[in-house]
Amino acid sequence: MKSIQRNKWTYLFFILLLLIGYAYSYQLILFRRPFSVHQWRQCDCLSIALNYYKEGMHFFSPTIHWSGPNGDGKTCTSECPWLYYFVALLWKIFGYHEFIFRLVNISIAFTGLYALFCLSKNILKDGAWALLVSLLLFSSTIFAYYAYNFLADTSALSFAFIAWFFFQKFYSGGKMRFFTISMFFFLIAGLTKISALISFAPIFLAFVLESLNIYKFKTNEKIFSKPLHYIFQFLAVFCIIYGWTIFAIHYNNAHVGGAFSTSILPIWETHSLQNYTILNQLFTEQLPVYLAPFLLIGVLLILVVLFLVYKSVSRFLLFLTCTVLMACIAYIILWFQVFYVHDYYLINLLILVPLILLTFLDYLKKKQVEIFISVKVKVIGFIALLLSIYYCSVQINMRYSPDYPVAEYNIAMDGMHQGYWNYMDASYKQGFQAFETITPYLRSLGIKREDKVISIPDQSINISLYLMDQKGYTDYGQDESNNQMSIKKCMELGAKYLIINDTSFISKEWLSPFLTKKIGRYKNILIYDLRN
Repeated sequence: MKSIQRNKWTYLFFILLLLIGYAYSYQLILFRRPFSVHQWRQCDCLSIALNYYKEGMHFFSPTIHWSGPNGDGKTCTSECPWLYYFVALLWKIFGYHEFIFRLVNISIAFTGLYALFCLSKNILKDGAWALLVSLLLFSSTIFAYYAYNFLADTSALSFAFIAWFFFQKFYSGGKMRFFTISMFFFLIAGLTKISALISFAPIFLAFVLESLNIYKFKTNEKIFSKPLHYIFQFLAVFCIIYGWTIFAIHYNNAHVGGAFSTSILPIWETHSLQNYTILNQLFTEQLPVYLAPFLLIGVLLILVVLFLVYKSVSRFLLFLTCTVLMACIAYIILWFQVFYVHDYYLINLLILVPLILLTFLDYLKKKQVEIFISVKVKVIGFIALLLSIYYCSVQINMRYSPDYPVAEYNIAMDGMHQGYWNYMDASYKQGFQAFETITPYLRSLGIKREDKVISIPDQSINISLYLMDQKGYTDYGQDESNNQMSIKKCMELGAKYLIINDTSFISKEWLSPFLTKKIGRYKNILIYDLRN
């Protein structure tokens, strides 16, 4: 009975996770192919995994479907592709099923959220507040959307939460094994996505400040009592991640450079009009999916309160909050240009939300006990959580299908945004959806997987190529001023077939020399042989 009583919050946590996932229509999304927001990057990640699966599992030779100027498609993302390799390994065991990738990512995300729940419970000694802190993160649109997707960002953040759980155990008890486990998970987080180290940097800074006797975070003792025991583990994390980054840059320079960014895109490389456009997009489109607007305002107000009562706040938690905040600001400045469209770059900045909440709740627990234990305050908190879950549910359902009930009958999205998602859904069905099932038809025509094709119109690197599992080229990187010459260059690199998903293209004069040998049609997709 005592065990059940002690674990009731854990049982409730996982029950609520599953119920929230159902509200997000995870049961409908599981078997969907890569689709909706950043289908481009989704297909890039899947392309690496599929090429591992089909081309020999050579870890240090990642490849995509887009063949690139060298014709071999060898290129590397900035993150270490261990996750894509692991998924490919599972495909070797269970067969090629995209839903396995979704299940891997959501399993890692749920584990990370559970680590955050346990971390919060250890600090606050209150199951209700621990539930609120952890589930609030699951009500972030970008977290909930990409956690059930094919990108690595939420997995990186989740490993950071696991690392923090073990670091908190080290902080409380001083046992070296917990520090070592924490460093291991920070290493995995940083390899998965280097931006996940935003919350690792403050730990290293705290270590330096303590070791040099500049600042003391604990009253009677140091966090890092024996500096030499810790410095090598810190260095190991830095060196391994730095080593992978150098390898990725070298690999791309030797093969297909430019397909994936391995450098910063700072604010100072843009002019004032671009800055205004990006800032407008960041505030109007990206931040509303970072956190529900009313919650984002609430978290910012809590941050202001923390600064006002800083003398009564845990010095270590306040130090972490301030340094992570500055790291987030620096990150936005250094990668400013991506925030025009890339919402997933904000995912690892979500670490700031639970950190602010934990710092504030820890302050209430110690200095404002009546508020901390108040049932009314907790009820208000859970009402805010429910509203945020509903807001997130509408956003996710709308991204996948305006016909899903939560999306069709909602009160959380204005008509303009709803119209946009209706248009995107209809446009995809008319254009790219046929690629999802075309592969058997291509093989029936005698087109092999390794036969390079030119797939147009497609501005992405891998969307159409990955969906039909075909090596070749798209409009990406082509000379728009001379489309005919671009096709001829692709033919020189071995392109044998032309695949057109927009029938209006066949009326374009520059394309007519390549349309002499039509060999097939699949729904809206026309197929031509270029070998004549």
